[in-house]
Amino acid sequence: MEMLVFLIVLFAVFLYVMIRGSIEEKKSKQAYRERLRTLYGHFSDKTYTPEQLDRIARFYMHRQQENDIDAITWNDLSMDTVFERINFTQSSSGEEYLYAMLRQPILCDKEGRQDYMEKHIHYMMEHEKERLDTMMLLHELGNTGKYALFDYLDYLDKLGVRSNLPHYGCILLLVVSIALIFVKASLGVPLVIAVACMNIVTYMKEKGIAAPYVTTFSYIMRMIKCADSILKMGYSAELGEYTTSLQENRKKFKDFDKNSRMVLMMNVSAGSMDELLFDYIKMLTHIDIIRFNQMLYMVQKNRPAIMRLTDNIGYLDAVISIGYFRAALPYYCTPVLTDEKLLQFSLQDGFHPCIDNPIANSFDQNRGMIVTGSNASGKSTFLKTAAINAILAQTIHTCTARAYCGNYFRIYSSMALRDNLDQGESYYIVEIKALKRIIDAADAKQSNPLLCFVDEVLRGTNTVERIAASAQILESLSYKNTICFAATHDIELTHLLEKEYDNFHFEEEVRDGDVLFSYRLLEGRAHTRNAIKLLEIIGLSKNIVERAERMAGRFLENREWTFIN
Repeated sequence: MEMLVFLIVLFAVFLYVMIRGSIEEKKSKQAYRERLRTLYGHFSDKTYTPEQLDRIARFYMHRQQENDIDAITWNDLSMDTVFERINFTQSSSGEEYLYAMLRQPILCDKEGRQDYMEKHIHYMMEHEKERLDTMMLLHELGNTGKYALFDYLDYLDKLGVRSNLPHYGCILLLVVSIALIFVKASLGVPLVIAVACMNIVTYMKEKGIAAPYVTTFSYIMRMIKCADSILKMGYSAELGEYTTSLQENRKKFKDFDKNSRMVLMMNVSAGSMDELLFDYIKMLTHIDIIRFNQMLYMVQKNRPAIMRLTDNIGYLDAVISIGYFRAALPYYCTPVLTDEKLLQFSLQDGFHPCIDNPIANSFDQNRGMIVTGSNASGKSTFLKTAAINAILAQTIHTCTARAYCGNYFRIYSSMALRDNLDQGESYYIVEIKALKRIIDAADAKQSNPLLCFVDEVLRGTNTVERIAASAQILESLSYKNTICFAATHDIELTHLLEKEYDNFHFEEEVRDGDVLFSYRLLEGRAHTRNAIKLLEIIGLSKNIVERAERMAGRFLENREWTFIN
């Protein structure tokens, strides 16, 4: 009787723990779903370490093309920060796909890819329940861990084709030795022991080889489960082409999940008695190693399908993320892109997506512009705003502006450069190389026009040579199917290139001992000279400031420098 009571109590405790765990898990999911709901309309707060960003970029590195956003432009524009601002993805597939999307502006859209994506973004923005349901599925898919899926697949390729014949041989030897016991026990028993030892030693060696790669199978299994769940949600009417593609790629792995649990549990230590017994069975028969090799063959054979499945899931995750980004913006527009030969690049009330309370600016250009103004007046931020919007227009079909119109551009920049100490290169050498790649791109015989942004051309050298060389470089870019936006302090360039470039400027006002910036783009060249005045505001000697002003004024009158004591 006491034993029965004990068993009932034990069962009741076990049942309570199970129910409590289920309730807590349900509450956790509900809380996370509510968090996703309340995040809508706000910017993402995700941040990544350099190591994590390197892992995310691996997907893109396997598919990069000639006219992608190169590393210099990506770093110039702080596109990692833009990516973090946009990124609401819930899975590795999603964040890797979104990152790759931002690195690869489309150069034509004859297949209507952006209209296709726009329909899906709009659907997810308009249907909260479906959006949250999908995000929860993607959240369950989760991340691949330390490495990208591409890295794991590359590691699997290194294993090569692995035959199961040795393992079938181990099973056959075990069966024969056991059968021999019934014929001649004195010979059968020692043989069983010897075969069992051999099988265990062989198993441990093979498990050591296979175990590190189980993570790959685990993520693929979760992708398959995620795909199945998405297909069950009945998106066929709204996302018809998408679900068809997802279904076709899912079919390639029809039997992949069969008996896969024992492979996925390969790295898990035995707990209960039955699990311990099953471990010994696996050691003697190698059945999990056999299944591992079968799954390995299926992955190696269907690697393209895995990539397409990753694309399918990553695309949907990215689409939802773009919708979240749009909802967080004060306003946005979908771009008007053209492949006409006439150059056009216009932005109405465009702003930088990573600046809180930004100042919006507008322009409508069919040729380049030179932007002048003092330090901190807004020149660099304006160039970055224009460049980032051009990238967003040709990637996520979303611009931080009221209107955007432009060609399908190849986009380059030379802005936030620095010395390359690893290769022993000065700033000037780094700058020349950055400019050369832009000139080479302009010289390349490609149908897509070039859109480039240059901040302070050749700032790493002396005034005379800088102006002479800058004028020639910018002039050469003005007629090669190129729109160039250049920021400079050298007013001389605005006169030398006024036939090739439009002049715009930013200005500031010195009032009551303070400098006030409007950050508004104005037509014409800069006409204020407040750089020396800023010295006084910061606190330098009034005597130094006055003499500097007299020197500058005399130079402007006589075009000749004279030192003033």
